[in-house]
This record gives sequence, structure tokens and C-alpha cells, in this order.
Amino acid sequence: MRQWYGGSETRCRTKDNTERRRRWRTLWVFGALIVSESPAVLFAQPVPPLRSTRIVRDITEANGDGKYFLTDISSIRSSPSGALFVLDRREAQVLVLDTLGRLMRTIGRRGSGPGELTGPALSMQLQDSLLFISDLSARRLVVFRGDGSHVRTVSAGTQSSAGPVIAIPSRGGQVEVTSPSSVNFRDDLFSRVLFRYAERIDTIAAIPAGLFTFTVQQRKSSHPSFAATGFGDGGAWAVRSDTLLVHADGYTGRIRWLVLNSNGARVVYTASMPSRPAPLPRTEFDSVRARLEASYKKRDPSTRLIITGAPAQRSLATQAVFDAAGNLWVGGAPSGQTIRWTVFSPRADVLYTVALSSAFRLSDVRGNRLYGRTIDADGVPVIRVLELTPP
Repeated sequence: MRQWYGGSETRCRTKDNTERRRRWRTLWVFGALIVSESPAVLFAQPVPPLRSTRIVRDITEANGDGKYFLTDISSIRSSPSGALFVLDRREAQVLVLDTLGRLMRTIGRRGSGPGELTGPALSMQLQDSLLFISDLSARRLVVFRGDGSHVRTVSAGTQSSAGPVIAIPSRGGQVEVTSPSSVNFRDDLFSRVLFRYAERIDTIAAIPAGLFTFTVQQRKSSHPSFAATGFGDGGAWAVRSDTLLVHADGYTGRIRWLVLNSNGARVVYTASMPSRPAPLPRTEFDSVRARLEASYKKRDPSTRLIITGAPAQRSLATQAVFDAAGNLWVGGAPSGQTIRWTVFSPRADVLYTVALSSAFRLSDVRGNRLYGRTIDADGVPVIRVLELTPP
């Protein structure tokens, strides 16, 4: 009896071991199949829902009677009351429009005195009912109240070699954004986001300009030059109120939310764009090069371009906008006739995506209303108001 039981036990153990080996073999094959797949497939994120928009209103005349037309729209900011603040760079002033696009008043005028703007290099932020206008040509920051009264004008400190600066006051310091150097463009093709505080300057990000650099060789001379590619700058930034700054890296898709105070900048959230970076197809590279070379050959048929630098990929993040609720909108480089925007919550979760026309430059979002600028068929600047449709 004992021998028979032992034989049965041995047979059971053999059967169990065979079953284990079969299971391990199955798991090993399954694991090999997974590892052989692309990492992008292995770690793919859920696809966020896509929302659509409809056109609510196009504004081309600031008062509706044809006496004042928009000329060069730089920035658009919305207020809780529904009024729009529109910075017109060519006229060097801010137009205040009601909800129907009718002109209520203007803020500022051309000049170099207090409360005046030199233009045309102007940018605007709206914080706590105050307008902060960076007068880049004069390297200064001009502050107005919403009713148009002048508050103060302060110098916007910057590194003179880095080009013009956008200056935005923040808690404990000032955010400054420099442009690529137009003198030393071969070595300095970056916009830099700086935080100036407590007599220190920290570089938050260096954003590559999405440019082709090349040498123009002609029969009697040669010289360096550069041109836009359409693949977008290698990143974007945005500020919210006076405490929060975001930097989105267009080449890695990584996004950082930073809190600003008198002790510096501290990262509080990070996230990644849902899409993955991909190398630029050779056909697109060759298409841009051929277009550039053709434009030079019209003037001198002997022209030959030698490319010295180019973006390695299409940027995932070229624009960033905070909406009134604190959600972050990040748009990539155009793909065909559209730009895909990804919307993140204040805690860095992906909410949804929106496909907008590449001709539409998003400037502000409040509730379900999107405010931006575009150009009509006659080349006239247009303020366009869009509305998100229900999911």
C-alpha cells in the first residue's frame, strides 16, 4: 500500500512539474513577443477624446461701422465680463471690445513717454485686471489698469546679446523671454526662458528655433543665412497669474509645471504629450530645401545652398496657453491644414485634444470660448471666436 501510494505521489509530482514547464514556456514566448514590439506600443497611453469647435464670430472692424479696421493683431486677452483686450502692434495701442466686437475704448498710444508704446514689437499679458505690455523695442514694461489708466513703466532688464525680451512680473521676481540672436545666429538659435529673482537669473529653458541654417554659395560670393521650416520651434512656455510657469519640450514631449517665488523655481508636476516624437521624413527635409533654393535661384541661377543645420523632427509643442480655469493647452507644429492641441488639467492629467486650423493662432481660452486671430481670403486680419461643442 505504501509502495503504491509512493508511486502515485511520484506520478503526481511528475505531472505537476510537466505542467509548470509548459506554463513557463508559454510565459517566455509571450514575453518575447512583447519585448519584440516597439516601446511606443508597449507603453502606449490611452488615446484622449477629440473635441470639435464651431465658429461663433469673426471680427474685422473694431466698431462695426467701417471707421476702424484691425491692422496687426499681436495678442488677445479675455476678461471675466466678456470684454476683449486686443493689442494692435502697428497702431501701438490696445483696443477694448465688447462681447459683440464693438470698440469701447483704446489704451495707450504711440510714443516714448509714460503710458506710451513705441511698437511694433509688443506683447501683452492680463493679470488680476492689470495689463502688462512688454515694449520690446524700448526694453521696458508698461502697466495699465483695465479702464485704461497708466499704472507704471519700468525697465525690463535683459542680456543685451540675447535680443529683445518679454518681461512678465511674477511672485518674487520676473520672467523674461529672450529671442535668438540675429547677429550670432549660427551659434545661438535659442529662445531662453529666464527667471530673475533676488539678484539672480536662472535659465528655466533654452528653446531651439525651428530653423534651417545654410550657406548661400553664388558665383562671386557666399554668406550664411537662415529660414523658417514650418516644423515649429522646439518648445513652448506659458505663465499663469504670478506664480506658475510651464515649459513644454517640443522634441521630447515632456512638460514641466514650475512654481515661482523669491527662492527660485520648483517643479511641481510633470507630464508627457500623448503622441511620441518621430524623426523628420527625408522627403519633407528635401522639400523645404528645394523651396528655399528655388527662391534664391530666381535672383541668381548660380545659387547653391549648403545646409548646415536643421530640426531633426517636427515639434510636438510650439505653443502653450493657460485657460481661465488653469487648464494648459499645448499645440504642436502644423500637420497639413491642422494643429492638434492637447489639453491638460491643473494637475497635469490629459483631458482631451482639439484639432484647430493651422491658420488660426490661439491666444486665450475662457470657458468653452476660444479666442485667436487669423487672416481672411483678402488678407485682412480677423479676430475669430470659437466655441467647443459638447463631447
